[in-house]
Amino acid sequence: MADIVVKKVTDTPEMKKFIRVPWRIYKDDKVWVAPIKSQYKKIFDKKKNPFFLHGDADFFIAEKNGETVGRIAAITNKLHTETWKDKVGFFGFFECINDQEVANALLNAAAQHLKSLGFVQMRGPASPSSNEDYGVLIDNFTDQHVLLSVYNASYYHQLYQKYGLEGIKKLYAIKFPGLLIREKSGERLTKLRKAVMERTGISFESLNMKKFKEAVTTFKGLFNEAWTTENNHGWVPLTDAEFEAITGDLKQITDPDLVMLAKVGDRVVGGVICLPDYNEIFRKWKGNIFPFHWIDLFTKKRKIQCLRIVILGVLPEYQKKGLDAIMYYEILERGLAKGMSWAEASYIVEDNMPMFKPLMNIGGEIYKTYMVMEKNI
Repeated sequence: MADIVVKKVTDTPEMKKFIRVPWRIYKDDKVWVAPIKSQYKKIFDKKKNPFFLHGDADFFIAEKNGETVGRIAAITNKLHTETWKDKVGFFGFFECINDQEVANALLNAAAQHLKSLGFVQMRGPASPSSNEDYGVLIDNFTDQHVLLSVYNASYYHQLYQKYGLEGIKKLYAIKFPGLLIREKSGERLTKLRKAVMERTGISFESLNMKKFKEAVTTFKGLFNEAWTTENNHGWVPLTDAEFEAITGDLKQITDPDLVMLAKVGDRVVGGVICLPDYNEIFRKWKGNIFPFHWIDLFTKKRKIQCLRIVILGVLPEYQKKGLDAIMYYEILERGLAKGMSWAEASYIVEDNMPMFKPLMNIGGEIYKTYMVMEKNI
């Protein structure tokens, strides 16, 4: 009988073991892109990650015969509890070898900890919340691991199911083949764009990098007003500190032409934040930044093929007016102009029909599925 021990992380050496686990799990995986280590460490630092101003996490590692073979975090989110009025705790940052006993031991550790805090359901994976890495990838383990998206071992979903977690909500990644959309629907979408802009008086404005901080404030307000609990399972508002941290980390790789505001007069009524999929460059870095790596960001940027649509939001009174569709089309055209051949938008909640309809109308297709899992504890 294997000797499996799950330990709560209590010191720096154990935290280092916790952080290193993914490099073991995916060492032979050709799809996984390692996070940049210097940035990745900040996620778990309770003094640097603004999530911990309203949330908390206890970290656990699993050892089998003295070797670190898995990890998990038991996560509490005060903003989620206030928003949804429930007793749901979360698990996240799960990584594990393909061993059901190890998985069960880790998940039990998280469940028992959350139960001791008064929660009655455990949901996840949320790392650390629904605003970041959310859900487990359950299909398509061959297409590239796109920037700011979940990728995990193909057996994780089965480990969760055998433990007793049940799927409660699907989330989708939508793929937009830019050239094909232009060929099939370009004329129709161009006419739609003209009609919507004339009818609503909307104009598009690219990001002014000199006013980056002001734009961050604008997008944060837009995001929290456009995304609501009505159509977005598990949504919680982003705090000022969280939004500033997310956008601050991305500033160095932001292309102002790919961040766009939709305005009526001086009023911002919609916006979209996109990034070139720098994972196509980061893949070879293996999480390490050496001085010469920075050169790649300039010399290889033009070769990036995927445009990552990170956030798109429209104020409620401007929804269902075609604005969503023409914003997607506009940003696709901007990506094509920069040499990118396709785009991904994620995560789209399965029953968020106001979001799905415009995506499908312009030629999007579901190409990855994620599952949010839950269990009574």
